[in-house]
Amino acid sequence: MEAVDISHETLTALFEEAEPEVAIAAGALCLYRITPLLPWDGKEFPRWELNEAEWSDLRVLQQQIDETVRYLRQGLRMEPTETADQSLEELHEMASEAVLRYTEVDSLDCVEWADWCSTLALDIHQQLDELLDMSDHGIGARFFPAGTEPELTHLQKLELEDQIHILIDLSTNGSQGVRKVIQRAVGGQSRVAEALSRLT
Repeated sequence: MEAVDISHETLTALFEEAEPEVAIAAGALCLYRITPLLPWDGKEFPRWELNEAEWSDLRVLQQQIDETVRYLRQGLRMEPTETADQSLEELHEMASEAVLRYTEVDSLDCVEWADWCSTLALDIHQQLDELLDMSDHGIGARFFPAGTEPELTHLQKLELEDQIHILIDLSTNGSQGVRKVIQRAVGGQSRVAEALSRLT
């Protein structure tokens, strides 16, 4: 199997070459992985389960994605709590923006939204790493927009790998690649949840 170049350039090329339904599915999975960061209004957080049968036909998946994102919008907490940690609140706001850009009046085209979610997820993972570093070593967090820092942070690299392999599997393997795609998405969501638990 030919080695895959894990880089922003590879990711950009894959998004440009992807069919619209592939790009939208990949963008939805970027949102899926960062859902632990969504600020919720106190009600039970909705379960977003990735069903292999439903994901086997990307042509009919967009309606489910639309319903899921709009449902998430209904439960978002839009104001910070009185005891909110400012650094974490920024992460909550970034994650919320992925939902709001899809559902609000000035929402993006679905393919544009997916591409934008990809960048946002990478930025979030970079900032998570910086906050974890600050927590572990007591130094100030630094933030760089995705693609402008020469060295990828640990979580950012894992997220980039996930995005690239998900796009490849959705584009080339069809329904046969769905199981691997779902496994990657679930693993990525668990990483975000674990990182958040270390910060709270």
